[in-house]
Amino acid sequence: MRLYTTTFLMVLAFLLLTLVVGLYVSQKPTTFRTYAVGNKRFHTTTLVVTILATVFGGGALMRELPNVHELGIHRIVFLCARPVSFWIMSLLGLRMGPFMEHLSVAETIGSVYGKYPRIIAALLGICFSLGIVSIQINVMSSAITMCIDSIDPRMVTILATLILITYSIFGGVRAITITDILQFATFTIIIPLIIKLVFLKTDQSFLGVVSLLQKQEKFQLSKLFHFDKKLMKLVFDDLSIVFMLTPSVLQRAYMASGPIQVYKAFLRVTLFSFIIFGAIVLIALLVFIGNPTLSATEIWPYILADISPVYKGCVLICLLGMTMSTADSSLHAAAIMVSHDMVESIRGIKVASYLCQLRVAKITTLVVGLLAMIVTVYYPDLFELTSFVFTFFFSFFVGSVIPLFILAVFGFRGSTHTALIGMGIAVLVDFSLEQYLKPKIGICFAFFPLIANFLAMMVAHYLLPQPAGKGWIGHSRQQKRMQQLIQAFKKYKKSIDLE
Repeated sequence: MRLYTTTFLMVLAFLLLTLVVGLYVSQKPTTFRTYAVGNKRFHTTTLVVTILATVFGGGALMRELPNVHELGIHRIVFLCARPVSFWIMSLLGLRMGPFMEHLSVAETIGSVYGKYPRIIAALLGICFSLGIVSIQINVMSSAITMCIDSIDPRMVTILATLILITYSIFGGVRAITITDILQFATFTIIIPLIIKLVFLKTDQSFLGVVSLLQKQEKFQLSKLFHFDKKLMKLVFDDLSIVFMLTPSVLQRAYMASGPIQVYKAFLRVTLFSFIIFGAIVLIALLVFIGNPTLSATEIWPYILADISPVYKGCVLICLLGMTMSTADSSLHAAAIMVSHDMVESIRGIKVASYLCQLRVAKITTLVVGLLAMIVTVYYPDLFELTSFVFTFFFSFFVGSVIPLFILAVFGFRGSTHTALIGMGIAVLVDFSLEQYLKPKIGICFAFFPLIANFLAMMVAHYLLPQPAGKGWIGHSRQQKRMQQLIQAFKKYKKSIDLE
């Protein structure tokens, strides 16, 4: 009993600290915009931290360690490709000038393609956000079960979920951003500690670890270029992950003061993502050296075996920080899409009182959080839940919404019918691949619906009659000015390098 009391008290202290910080920094919003995206005066470093905290959920650590342990170099390359999506977002951010006053990606789509594409984008974004929150609650439950035996894990999971719902409801984006900084700080401090613990379990020197890895076939570069089903699966997974822009990550772009800050923030996120993924890969490699015969379910018990309750509490706090920072951002994104996009689109007019929108947003946060807890009851297995969320919610959102967003950012102004045709084709292609092709060959073609959406919209636009004013538009004066500033900065940097 005493062994787990220390761990439990550490976790309880962390949860209470998170709640106190979240409520303390909460301010009564004077407008709904303040509740949704803040005052748009966030420092770039603050944006970088909250984006990283949103991206790296507990599932990234819990799920990727077994994957790297089992798949070797293939999974490592897959993880290295993940930050490319943030680099793409940094380039898209430079063109987001006309949309920076929006509150969500659904509003951007609605401003270009009309009411019905906006409703569909919001619905898909809400479903995907619900799935992400469910994954994070599942990770909480699994982590607490591994570290605390003396107390019912469900009680701590419910407590942690209610805490993140509470400060998300009352604090809005400001409370979420500040708590993200706290949670990301705990993550960055404790991850090196986990690396140290796992390294000590190997009983090897650093050179010994490198020597042993070189002898393992699954971690050799030659294995990467050996064409087989795993390599084909890796390629198609990488293609789809390049456009892994979730509603919560996209909403962080709308918190920026302008396109230049979006560009800077996501460019730095790209760099730090490589470092964080590298740390995750290093932990997996050290676990493999310690015991290469472990199964997926035995990896975390191996890491937590024979460590003090204080260290065990640190590991659990790290996982809770990662899960809560991702879950609260997804809860907030879902709340904005319901209270702003759905309500405004259905009513056909802007809501007169922001108090009504606030009330709807708070109720949505509570309902989505509780629904996510129910989902985890039906999908208690993390890998099964993750597969379900990414097979349906993720692929539908990416295939249907992201192409419309990218085209809008690049100056395409399509009609409602054009957008609906593209969305419909994406869903049809995705459903057909999942039902008929994937069961036969075992490869996910999540990239194909996205391409199908692009092609369908272009075909519909150029072959069907279009209203006046639809088509491609040139760069605005602001975009041209930004391009000139970027080119001047590159020339200046090049001149310094030559000196």
